[in-house]
Amino acid sequence: MTTELVAELERRAARFAAVATVQQAISATISLNEAYREIYKAVASVVDAPCFALMIADAVGEKFHAHCIIVDSKEREGESVLDFPNGTEAIARVFRTGLPIVSSKPERWWQGTIFQVASKREVKSEITAPLTYRDRTVGVMQVLSYKTNAYDGHDLDLIMLIARQAAVAIENVRLFDAQRSEQRQTEAAAKIARVALRKVTVAKASHNILEILDDVVPSSGKAIGIISPDGNTVVCVAARGTCEQMEGISGPIETSSVRAAWETEGPSFVENLREISSQPLRVPEEPAITIPLIASSRRLGVLVVTSATAQMKSGPHIEALLRLAPAVALAIDVLLLSEDEHRTHARERTLAAALATMDQPVLILGIDAKVEYANTAAIKEYRYDPNEIAGLSVDDFVVASAQPSPRQTIPAIPHDIQLWTGEHVHRRKDGTEFPAAVTLSHIRDGTHNIVGLVIGIRNLTEERKVADHLGRTEKLAAIGELVAGVAHELNNPLTGISTFAQLLLEDNLEGEQLESVSLIKREADRAIGVIRDLLLFARKTDARDVPVDINTIVKHTVRLRALASRSAGIKVHMRLDDSNPQARGDEQKLQQVLLNLLVNAESAMEGTQLRHMSLTTQRKHGMVQIILSDTGRGMPPAVSQRVFEPFFTTKPPGEGTGLGLSVSYGIIQAHEGTISVESTPDVGTTFTILLPLYSETKK
Repeated sequence: MTTELVAELERRAARFAAVATVQQAISATISLNEAYREIYKAVASVVDAPCFALMIADAVGEKFHAHCIIVDSKEREGESVLDFPNGTEAIARVFRTGLPIVSSKPERWWQGTIFQVASKREVKSEITAPLTYRDRTVGVMQVLSYKTNAYDGHDLDLIMLIARQAAVAIENVRLFDAQRSEQRQTEAAAKIARVALRKVTVAKASHNILEILDDVVPSSGKAIGIISPDGNTVVCVAARGTCEQMEGISGPIETSSVRAAWETEGPSFVENLREISSQPLRVPEEPAITIPLIASSRRLGVLVVTSATAQMKSGPHIEALLRLAPAVALAIDVLLLSEDEHRTHARERTLAAALATMDQPVLILGIDAKVEYANTAAIKEYRYDPNEIAGLSVDDFVVASAQPSPRQTIPAIPHDIQLWTGEHVHRRKDGTEFPAAVTLSHIRDGTHNIVGLVIGIRNLTEERKVADHLGRTEKLAAIGELVAGVAHELNNPLTGISTFAQLLLEDNLEGEQLESVSLIKREADRAIGVIRDLLLFARKTDARDVPVDINTIVKHTVRLRALASRSAGIKVHMRLDDSNPQARGDEQKLQQVLLNLLVNAESAMEGTQLRHMSLTTQRKHGMVQIILSDTGRGMPPAVSQRVFEPFFTTKPPGEGTGLGLSVSYGIIQAHEGTISVESTPDVGTTFTILLPLYSETKK
């Protein structure tokens, strides 16, 4: 009896020593697969265990995942490892109560599984032990034998010791794996961020991102889709594995899994990705998860991951994908913004080159109407240095007479009108002016707020000269021919009438006869004067080639009308060129022109509140310029275009003949000069006379 007791004690001591040894080995493992093998070694070293099952509970799915299956001392892997239902009586009871079971009549839960397939024998004994970690049951371990009553209470104690140590080892390894997985995910996120910093396209970066994801989350296929600018289409820019054929295809968002993912802002699962594709031949027939890529509330695209099995809704791989999705979205957001910025810069360079080579001036203004950019043509036209023109207000270029108020210089443009066009008189740095056709367009930001203006300027000087010259030449030439012919036809009979009336007056007439003949003489002479004015308009006679001081003519003419001006409450302003420019011509005729313009200006300001008249003289490109402006009623275009026609007048009948401006036109033409008019209703009228400067060489 003593010998048997000693042998039993030695056997038990050896078994406990074996347990201690395997416990150390279990504790030292660093992967779950190694831990499972060490657990089985521990179990097989102390009890008969030809069959072994280690199952970890899935509380969500209410089933057990078979992490390690041993049949006839051989480990089963791959698809032969199945999950066990939670409803199995012995397994469920042990998991629920945390108490082990020793049975000589194992349940037949394994019928039709790898146990029956792998062995023709049936198991006849089993130990079902809970895997408990810190008062929490995480799974169940089963040890099975083909022998009847193979296990006793002592075997159960040993298995429970191993089970407790196994639970600790499994949890430790799982925690270690979780830490390593988190570290890998952190490293992957850092790699993805570094991809965003490279100067690569979105497509190239997406390929690199998929490669990084494959190292962390292996799958049968992956793809990244980017939303098109219109927001209606998703385009696959990169794909790997079974999804490789998807690269380059596009499809509507409304009929894809993208819509479902965006509605929930979370992953969307499909059993068959091909069924929802608009191009099924290029899409794998696999289960898939679609994860939305959203950055800064902007929907950028989707990450699609496929799997050969239907296990896609949960698990550490899905959690890893969900953790890395924001990093992927942020990287793509940065890359898209970088591409937009690159395109913007390229567009800006193209526009800058185009603006620089344009032959028409272009100004880009800030919201404060100050110049931020002027192209080469603008710098040349306005004659500023490049560093001078920047910062100038647009009002610095517009002549005051053409600019009623600064606010009207840059009018507000309705949203439904792309361009505003108008005409201004612009002033250069040296004070010279030119008529300009202006095109103005607002620059708006992404929210349609005005952030600047673009002004295109076209110098109308030559166009107007040509148009005015052709129009007036043709029109006045025709009128001149007509007037000259009529004047000649009328001049002879009128001269005869005047002569015979004079002869009659030399007779001794009395009473009504004398009065009638005197009236005939007076009216005939008046008609002859009108004919003489008509001939002066129609006939281009040579002007006297003598120097005429323009400033002196202006002063004398203003002095002649001084009393009338004061009586009418008109303030006259003279800005005369200090260099006293001289023209060549007939002083009396030029004074007649100025006097006619002054009288017309006084008449135009009758009844207006503001009564100002200005006369300006200045040298301009080898010419003498005389500008007379008033603040009178002004004229509409239809009237201003006809002011130089003979007998055209806006005065009431009996108050004017309509020959004053036509005669003035003829006089200026005879002096090889030009006279033009600009008028705005209710603003005023400006007449501009250009006469050649007097030159000794032309005498």
